[in-house]
Amino acid sequence: MPLPRLRPIIAAVGFRNTPTRYGYAGQLLHWLVVAGIIASYFTAEGSEGDGDALMALHNSLGITILALAALRVVWRLLDRSPDFPAAMARWQRTAARGAHAILYALLFALPLTGWLLSSVEGDPIVLFGWLTLPPLPSAAGEDLLEEVHEALFNVLLAVAILHAAAALKHHFWDRDGVLRSMLPGRGGRA
Repeated sequence: MPLPRLRPIIAAVGFRNTPTRYGYAGQLLHWLVVAGIIASYFTAEGSEGDGDALMALHNSLGITILALAALRVVWRLLDRSPDFPAAMARWQRTAARGAHAILYALLFALPLTGWLLSSVEGDPIVLFGWLTLPPLPSAAGEDLLEEVHEALFNVLLAVAILHAAAALKHHFWDRDGVLRSMLPGRGGRA
């Protein structure tokens, strides 16, 4: 069955975005990345005392986030994002686009700097214990890469907090359904 014939079926089951809400694919990719970032943070923090096993999991999660980020970009190119609420100010639309661009850039930069750091340290990344990734060449030193990786995480954390705060502002203050459009279920803007 050609793709044009599948589009109505895919849209009917909520897989694709609508003008007012994200479809199941967009929601799933979003929340998997969020869960991956949280898990990656805790495995990195835990590895400082435990070591190899948690750092291996941290590295695997990072590569998974990189793959999910690539899928998100492809999906975003194939499936249009929901429209902004009509009452949303122009500066807020610009800020939202900018925050999303920064978040996407960080979803690539963080795993790549982590991969570079592992490569410089001579620690191969074995994706969940079954696929060894090749080391990446780097002229940067271990200390610099570690500082950059941590700084990028701090920027990610700050922008993610602003992103979440904006979603909560839209939900509780503006009551425009922006947050509901990314949550599973039948919510969303009217």
